[in-house]
Amino acid sequence: MSGIVLKNLKKVYPGGVEAVKDFDLEILDKEFIVLVGPSGCGKSTVLRMIAGLEEITEGELYIDGNLVNNIAPKDRDLAMVFQNYALYPHMTIYKNLAFALSLRKLSNKEIDTKVRETAKMLEIEHLLDRKPKALSGGQRQRVALGRAMVREPKAFLLDEPLSNLDAKLRASTRTEIAKLHKKLGTTFIYVTHDQTEAMTMADRIVVMKNGEIQQIGKPREIYDSPYNIFVAGFIGTPQMNFIDAVIEKDNEYYALIDNNRFLLSKERFGDILNEYIGKKVVLGVRSEDILKAECSHSLKTRVEVCENMGAEVYVYVDYKGQKITARLNADFTSMDSSLNITFNIDKMHIFDKESGISIRNLTLDFK
Repeated sequence: MSGIVLKNLKKVYPGGVEAVKDFDLEILDKEFIVLVGPSGCGKSTVLRMIAGLEEITEGELYIDGNLVNNIAPKDRDLAMVFQNYALYPHMTIYKNLAFALSLRKLSNKEIDTKVRETAKMLEIEHLLDRKPKALSGGQRQRVALGRAMVREPKAFLLDEPLSNLDAKLRASTRTEIAKLHKKLGTTFIYVTHDQTEAMTMADRIVVMKNGEIQQIGKPREIYDSPYNIFVAGFIGTPQMNFIDAVIEKDNEYYALIDNNRFLLSKERFGDILNEYIGKKVVLGVRSEDILKAECSHSLKTRVEVCENMGAEVYVYVDYKGQKITARLNADFTSMDSSLNITFNIDKMHIFDKESGISIRNLTLDFK
């Protein structure tokens, strides 16, 4: 398979509502790609257009190099796994798995072989005689995956498949799906609003907002070099901290927060800092890059809440109305109501105040 290519895809619903705008994406053969974004951003609509369940308003969709805009869903050779499993309640698990193969008029022997091989891979052989209502949510999700697998499709389309599972089961099932992708060696296109799923499973992530792509990249790239404030705030737990500052230069470059100066890395930001001298910017700092200060250049914050997470402590503080979260070592204990903080200068981000774009990315093509 050569891959799936989306060129300038657009979806407009009656009333002029644009759900997807000029969506460009090339999905490589055997790639695990995740579309992530808040509810209503258009990610499921993109998946349904690929599947053929939603009509494409404008643009072109290619599978294996063939234009498929007007090809029926059943002829696209794609398998979709839904959030609600979509199993036939009156059929046994065996018959659920065998149903699509029966429609293809395979022999009983071929069907039995494929069903049992798939059930063994998913470790659901002991469930074949049961009906869906007798299964747990995790078991039903495996059956839903199995029903897609037996068809041996060109690609799997998964629409928030773990959202109905509890937290512990979600964690274990996403690991199983990642292992399954490696075993099958098939393209996976996965939709979720959960950035943890995106970060742990994807070869590449597509971050969406309001029907548009905000950034495409490998998980680490997006975490370390977010294109704009939206991506920086959406990817990462806890959310990145955003603090208003002004850039100034006095031999070195500094971020000025009130009367506190924080050194900036010339190597990290380069000459573009010259364009922002005297201007307001947004400083972005992840919680692990906020440090307990032992120096004079620090922010005196008010401690609101401490959450002991075992290996670390999340400290939620307030600085003049700006909420900041610090991730500190587990040995941190706050007996005081205040905490002085500073920042890891090698990991700070600076965003343009007006556009919200990272100043490191202003001249880069993020795609």
